[in-house]
Amino acid sequence: MGLDQYAFTADRTQNPEFNWRKHAKLQEFMEQLWVNRTGQAADALNCNQLELQAEDIATLQAMIERNELPDSPGGFFYGHQFQDESASEYRHRDLEFCQWARAILRTRQKVFYSCWW
Repeated sequence: MGLDQYAFTADRTQNPEFNWRKHAKLQEFMEQLWVNRTGQAADALNCNQLELQAEDIATLQAMIERNELPDSPGGFFYGHQFQDESASEYRHRDLEFCQWARAILRTRQKVFYSCWW
């Protein structure tokens, strides 16, 4: 059991391009984005899809490059106890995701983030 996270295009919902496991800081970033965009509680992101815009990816990339992803206060399944280690381990993959997402968005396709815990 735990936090599983996915990024995909509309035509690949069953076969995501990127996935993460217990990346608490990425989840915190996405939850903050979800709350700001939808007005719903952060936990409402669970099993839902968040459409990512180019500016979201630019912000995410800048935060990754500066090691400034937000700290997660927790979440029973998030693995927040080792979130600094996870962010470090996932850093290269996170940057690959940003590059991929920007390329996809330039083709006018949509990029989505989803999670399940």
